[in-house]
Amino acid sequence: MRNHFTITISDVHGAHHYSFKQFVRKFVWILFAVFIAVWTVGGVSILWLNHKADNVELTHKASVAAFTESLEVTRSDYENLLVEKTKLEQDLLNTSSQVAFLDQALQGLEELVGEGDSEAEIDAPPMALDERVKRVQLNSLGKNIMMSMVPSGSAVANYKGLSSKYGPRVHPITGKNHLHGGIDYRGKVGETIIATADGVVKYSALNEESGFGNLVTLVHANGFMTRYGHLSKRAVKVGDYVQKGQKIGEIGNTGRSSGSHLHYEVWFLYKRLNPQAFHDWSIEKYDEMFTKVKGVPWGSLSQAVDMHVKKVEKQLLPKAATLAVKSRI
Repeated sequence: MRNHFTITISDVHGAHHYSFKQFVRKFVWILFAVFIAVWTVGGVSILWLNHKADNVELTHKASVAAFTESLEVTRSDYENLLVEKTKLEQDLLNTSSQVAFLDQALQGLEELVGEGDSEAEIDAPPMALDERVKRVQLNSLGKNIMMSMVPSGSAVANYKGLSSKYGPRVHPITGKNHLHGGIDYRGKVGETIIATADGVVKYSALNEESGFGNLVTLVHANGFMTRYGHLSKRAVKVGDYVQKGQKIGEIGNTGRSSGSHLHYEVWFLYKRLNPQAFHDWSIEKYDEMFTKVKGVPWGSLSQAVDMHVKKVEKQLLPKAATLAVKSRI
């Protein structure tokens, strides 16, 4: 019986005996060992696969997080680019509008100072913007120099019209016919009187003999002189240099006067001129002055101003050339 083994199973009905050979016993142990080995290998494999799966999951989560972050950064950059693009488009639109406005303004200035397109210039190639600006500046410079040297514009800061013009009239106080050698500006006592050109104060005092009361006289370049009478207050003294538009006094009613006003005169050398033309003179009506007022050598004055402008142009040219060289470097 060495080659057999017996298995006994007991229950309520009794004991049952089963006899097997040793070979079957060994086979069972081998199956059991194989099962244990398979189970062990399977368990280890499952643990290893779970570990690998966890690593893959972690790697996947990290990749997804990195991709999401990169996507957010890209989206943010894209939105910033859209904002920048919109801003650049708006800036370009504004710049285009400004350039168009400046071109229109420049055309207006060219027409204003006499630099509009002539028949000879229509067929010429278009001039660069900086050259157009330079020409307008130089032409405008000459006219402004002339109008700063020669009396022009209103002699009061707040112009309200004239109460009396230049020429023969009956004096409101004496009742006699005489030449009214100036123009009278309406105005209340204390309103501002301004110089109509650059100059030096020749006289500033109360002059009872002339009948002008408080009187200010300015001497200007090229032989011109202006007088301001009936002032309530003088704001300058003899020897002061004044600029065009500077306050020199206030409207009053001093001297032989029937009411508050400013009496204004314009002289060239020793000849009294009609101030009306000088009052009306402006950049828009620049050339009209030379035909309206006689007895003034406008040609010589204009030539002198042109020479001055050319000197300024020569002074500007080296600077312009230097800037051009630097910009190319």
